[in-house]
Amino acid sequence: MRDFAQPGRSPVYATEAAVATSHPLATRTALDVLARGGNAVDAAIAAVALLGIAEPQMTGVGGDCFAMLLPRGASTPIALNGSGRAPAAAQAGWYHERGITRIDPFGPHSVTTPGAVAAWCRLLADHGTMGLDELLQPAIHAAERGVPVAPRVAFDWARDAHLLRDPVTAKLFLDSGHAPAAGTVHRQPQMAQTLRAIARHGHAGFYQGWVAEDIVGCVRGHGGLMTEADLAATQPEYVTPIHTDYRGHRVWECPPNGQGLGVLMMLNVLSGYDLGPGSTLTEADRIHLLAEVGKQAYLHRDALFCDPV
Repeated sequence: MRDFAQPGRSPVYATEAAVATSHPLATRTALDVLARGGNAVDAAIAAVALLGIAEPQMTGVGGDCFAMLLPRGASTPIALNGSGRAPAAAQAGWYHERGITRIDPFGPHSVTTPGAVAAWCRLLADHGTMGLDELLQPAIHAAERGVPVAPRVAFDWARDAHLLRDPVTAKLFLDSGHAPAAGTVHRQPQMAQTLRAIARHGHAGFYQGWVAEDIVGCVRGHGGLMTEADLAATQPEYVTPIHTDYRGHRVWECPPNGQGLGVLMMLNVLSGYDLGPGSTLTEADRIHLLAEVGKQAYLHRDALFCDPV
């Protein structure tokens, strides 16, 4: 339902459930899960698996998962940190001995163990009502049949196409050496195989067996230190959420190494300004304020939200 808000976002009203994702297919997938009796955890995992197919430049099984939820009857949320860890052999001394003083963000030493799938398994075991064998079927279907490439996805894909020149990634994500154009139906049959392994075997289907062997072989083949033991040991961790109070609302976020502290920092600064209907700030002033607050929060994030070494 549209109201008169500009530039175009409006409140959403629902009597049963609401889902917000960045892609309509993922939103529909989550709503379908809820309609079949699933809960929010079930719906979220089905949706994010689908997003890994529809928006592979943004998310996927090779990434991390930070989750926060409010269990039935609880007054405060709980958080799960499903971020990856560095390989056990990635000790500071190893890099110093080899004169490595900077980690290439696109090199093998920047790769951590992917924590997303482990987090999905823990969330479903502790709070879900459905299994991965059922929840991953929409993503498997989308990977096999293909999803039309959205304009934003096509833009990101083309911008980063130079990062996909490796023969393996080029075969998976490029079309004759070029990023798929908007509207192109892009299929990912290999990802469908990976998702099937996860659907059938859960944690072991990704962190052990042929999928784990393939991941480790790729990383080590490029000079990285990851081992199959590193993958097999991957587990998420429940952590205590952090919060701030902003204009009568308590806002919760996952703690570092999650990035939510940056949001809380911004809200704390903005709480000192009158941003309501009677504000004397012009629209230009408001935009400038938000930009500067965000800039400072990101500077603090980059300086402080990191490993001490």
